[in-house]
Amino acid sequence: MEAVSYWFHDFLVLFAMVNAIGNLPVFADLTSEMDKPTRAKTYMVAVATAGGIVLAFALFGDIMLRNVFSVSTSAFKIAGGILVFIVAARGVILGNPKSKIHNTMGNSIAVFPMGFPYLAGPGTILTTILLIQSSGRLLTVATVLIVYVAVFPVLKLSSVVERVIGKLGVAVIARILYIFICAKAVSFILDGFHLQI
Repeated sequence: MEAVSYWFHDFLVLFAMVNAIGNLPVFADLTSEMDKPTRAKTYMVAVATAGGIVLAFALFGDIMLRNVFSVSTSAFKIAGGILVFIVAARGVILGNPKSKIHNTMGNSIAVFPMGFPYLAGPGTILTTILLIQSSGRLLTVATVLIVYVAVFPVLKLSSVVERVIGKLGVAVIARILYIFICAKAVSFILDGFHLQI
């Protein structure tokens, strides 16, 4: 039961950082001229791209941290926590900037900017590495897979979700999620100082 509680905690943290709900207005804008099948395919490619990037960091990120960059866990937790806090605080204050990228790029928008950096931004990658250090690789990999499986139907139903709760509702939910991420970032920083001591 305790293991399920830890996993659910990690799921909520990572799902909040991915912030698919907060990005719905941007995705709706990027795919506004697509027909339904093309839009669904675009969402699938975006989720696969983002999931692949984050999964790679879940599998190898901490190894690179220790063996390539020679950074201690405590230092990375402090630095990572600060950066995650900045990303989350920016989301609370500014929200997501309206994208000006047009659909003339075709399916390439599924990879950039939808897959990266919207669904797999620096904050998500940092959070994934930090979760590995606190929860272990196996649990984090499972969490990444389940998070991006859960993200896909959210994107596919973006027009319905936005119509039901409205753009204002989407903005409010996104900011609430970012506030929780700010609190988690502070926790990472405090953990880093505790390990340092």
